[in-house]
Amino acid sequence: MAGRVLSWFLEFAPAREAMRREVKVAVDLVMDETEDAHSRLRQRHRTALAKAQQEAAELRAQVDELTATTTDLRESTVSLRDQVADLEQAAQREQTRRQEFAQLLTREQEAAATRQWDGATSDVFCCQSCWAFWFLSTAPDRMSCLVRGPFGRHSEACTVCADPVMALPSAKLVVYRKNAEDRISRPVAADEPRSDTAVANAELAAVAEGLTRLPKVPSRSVAWVAADLTGSPELPAKVLGEIAVRTTMPVPLDGIVAGIRAFIEVGS
Repeated sequence: MAGRVLSWFLEFAPAREAMRREVKVAVDLVMDETEDAHSRLRQRHRTALAKAQQEAAELRAQVDELTATTTDLRESTVSLRDQVADLEQAAQREQTRRQEFAQLLTREQEAAATRQWDGATSDVFCCQSCWAFWFLSTAPDRMSCLVRGPFGRHSEACTVCADPVMALPSAKLVVYRKNAEDRISRPVAADEPRSDTAVANAELAAVAEGLTRLPKVPSRSVAWVAADLTGSPELPAKVLGEIAVRTTMPVPLDGIVAGIRAFIEVGS
């Protein structure tokens, strides 16, 4: 019923014109609202795009900065590695130089010690309390001495040879005061050159001869056994010490003499 009335009403021109104006107004309103909505949406998109572009630009700047920093760090690392390698090489050279210097200093000291004791003479002493043997080497200039020992059957509790630096020269002074230097055995001199073993055998023979002149009873004194040993005392001292240790006699003089002479015979 309402539809038929409306259709009849629109047959009139004023009604149709009014209807067209209302429709136009409604359409324009819808179009304006739609355009405003599109405009606001485009603005949001532009704002979001600008923000995204700004963030991308900041990220690219950070990436560029990190890339530059990484490059600098790599270059610094390479430089530091080169410096470390140079320092290690310098340290190695310095260590080598110090080792060479130490070796040179050692050789010079050994040469100086050899020169100092070249031509030195050694005396052999026997403690008649604990039956230990001592070697006293005197430099050619008579300004310095070197004590080697004890060798053989030494007793740590012995007080007779507890201070060999004092006891050995005192034993020599006692002999000099008694004018009994003829009791001191000396190696037999020979004109022809001899080997170190031959020299050691001659000096051991002098030690054996000096031991035969000592009294067989213990005493609280140090005896001057042999004098003027010119060779290196290491070999005679080692042989004498081993023979003295192996001797089982309470007073081992006879056993030591027999052991020395047996050693000389075998060596000869």
